[in-house]
Amino acid sequence: MNLVIQKYGGTSLGDVSRISHAAKRIAAADGSVVAVVSAMGSATDAMLDLARNLTATPHARELDLLLSTGEQASAAALALALNELGVPARSFGARDGGIITDGVHGCARIVSVDPVRIRECVATGHVPVVTGFQGIAADSGELTTLSRGGSDTTAVALAAALRAAACEIFTDVEGVFTADPRLVAEARKLDLLSYEDMAELAAGGASVLAHSSVEYASTHRVPIHVRSSTTETAGTWVTGLRPAAPLGSERFTAVGVAHRTAQLRCRLDGVDPIALTTIAAALADPALHVDMVSHLAPCSLRFVVNAACRDQVDGVLAGLRSAEAFSGCHWSGPMGKVSLVGRGFCTHHPQVRLLLDTLRAHGVTVRDMTVQARRISITCPEHDVLDAVTHLHRMFLDSTPARGM
Repeated sequence: MNLVIQKYGGTSLGDVSRISHAAKRIAAADGSVVAVVSAMGSATDAMLDLARNLTATPHARELDLLLSTGEQASAAALALALNELGVPARSFGARDGGIITDGVHGCARIVSVDPVRIRECVATGHVPVVTGFQGIAADSGELTTLSRGGSDTTAVALAAALRAAACEIFTDVEGVFTADPRLVAEARKLDLLSYEDMAELAAGGASVLAHSSVEYASTHRVPIHVRSSTTETAGTWVTGLRPAAPLGSERFTAVGVAHRTAQLRCRLDGVDPIALTTIAAALADPALHVDMVSHLAPCSLRFVVNAACRDQVDGVLAGLRSAEAFSGCHWSGPMGKVSLVGRGFCTHHPQVRLLLDTLRAHGVTVRDMTVQARRISITCPEHDVLDAVTHLHRMFLDSTPARGM
């Protein structure tokens, strides 16, 4: 079966004309299509604002039910548009989509996919339009939502389960770029990326694909095509393959620059060495979005977290502090995080010194730095983020071939 999964993000479904355009694209497809949708426009943010205006501590179950309404509206609207074009279509909610999760409200992970009804729908010549970002808990049968960007993961999971030829992610940009093209005019679209490089860009802040979706695609070898919802041009393929690199280039190869804003730094003092493993395990919860963890001598631990997650992290830290895992906690920020992604990085490589010298020469104040094999990340004041991204791109990527890494 020539089957493709097409995922449409919120900007691709922002109004009637865009929904109609998505429906026409699906109608024009050569083979069978399963559509996966996000909430229209800023519907999810509107629902979050509604909840926060009602209560400072929204109940997780009820918040999931509230947020899920955005995708339900999108699925029904797109199915209506398809039927109007003479394309038989049917919308599917979380319960009928076959997405089974671990049951954690607000940041559930997919544990299995059994898309029986979707497969039957395709077999009858219909287009299934599936709600992204949500699934059903394996133990309780409750509706749960995935982390932000979870519609990408829904699409990839369905592509794996249905053995689709590819998973197309339609968005408001033409593909994956060497930096955010809205910030860096010189940023270039990459034709091909490996799963590993895309995962590092997503972890560093590139929002074009959710990190969890790339992990899932890598595990199940699902080819992803990130492309524009408004043009027919080819986008960026994310696969297990990448172009052959020139001899010796593996020693240090830059792929792109990613960034995040609204980050906070937390320092724990008086850390009990015996409790380090317990603290690390607690902070490893993916729902907390903790990054750049570093152990400072003699008894301090430092990490960076999204500002939106501070309340959750404070709750975890309160329990650890009551257990005397540490004695003091200090927050600072907001700040930005900028990451140079590639391969062959190491702490003592001369390019690391070049990175720091480049930033300092342009007045960027570097607060923290971590060096991993595929990513060098620094934190800096938020007002320095644009300069940091621009100058790192200019230094390490302006001479990189545009076809990808």
